[in-house]
Amino acid sequence: MNVLARRCRCHDKGIAKMVNLRILGATAILSLGIVSASHAADDKLTIGIVTFSTSDVDTNEMVDTMTQTATEKGWSVENLNANGDAAQAITAMKQLVTKQVDAIIVTVFDSTGLAAGLAAAEEANIPVLSAGGGMAPGIAMSASTGAAQPLMDLMLKNMNGSGTALDLSYHPGIPCRERANAFDAAMDANQGINATTHEISIPGAAETSQAATSAWLSANASAQGPFAIFNCYDDNAMGAIAALRQNERTDVQVYSFNATAPALQAIKDGSMTASLGVHLASAGKIMVDAIPEIIAAGDAWEPKSFIPDYTIVTKDNVDEYIANPK
Repeated sequence: MNVLARRCRCHDKGIAKMVNLRILGATAILSLGIVSASHAADDKLTIGIVTFSTSDVDTNEMVDTMTQTATEKGWSVENLNANGDAAQAITAMKQLVTKQVDAIIVTVFDSTGLAAGLAAAEEANIPVLSAGGGMAPGIAMSASTGAAQPLMDLMLKNMNGSGTALDLSYHPGIPCRERANAFDAAMDANQGINATTHEISIPGAAETSQAATSAWLSANASAQGPFAIFNCYDDNAMGAIAALRQNERTDVQVYSFNATAPALQAIKDGSMTASLGVHLASAGKIMVDAIPEIIAAGDAWEPKSFIPDYTIVTKDNVDEYIANPK
């Protein structure tokens, strides 16, 4: 799995950063071949959305946006929950093919692991789009949502090249894998940091993260700080924070992804250092808007991938982010 190209020019605001990386300008977005509203209105489509897990708050936000965008066009939408299991995702894709939907969107799952589902969709001439799963043969469009490096850079700056760190990762999900790869690369380049990686479970992200964090704290009772936990996403970070509270530890920096409501509250109360929020709502709308033209182009469609904008939320900009969510 290729890690996202990850270097951006960030502007410090104290210890915090607010990054709004415009990977796709207006010209680039137009190059995605997104159909006009009038064209979309002419087609009464049915789309299927395979959700990674209904326990994933941030993914649900994206699914809600895609569902709303489609229904506002007068389309029908069928949502299926894969419960974090690639085999269930493939089964869901095949069910949607049987129901003869016009397009399928799959969230988070590594596209390369969905070959059987993609083959079934291709045979039925149904385009498949991926939200966070990367490109693979049979994927018409992919929104790449890892955005690992900016948050990793902030953690490395705050640790100043030394200390003890825990990575709570989930390799089956491609955004999480990209983040885990960024962590591994950073630790290889910063040998002064004593790093530990633990694989969480989904469902059960919070519970397994809480248990892993407690074990890590116990194993590193005499270790040197600064201490930091790098989380795959906010749901599992809540488990890590629960363990820190249970162990009465207030000296551990916590970094995460998605900037969900619980994470924003944790940033406000000081139990989380930063969360990177990918602007998934706008990304979801881009993908749904593209479906009519993908269908119309057929075999002439050129597969495309894009990186959504994002914001790193810290205590310095959390109130602004809450007032103006992305």
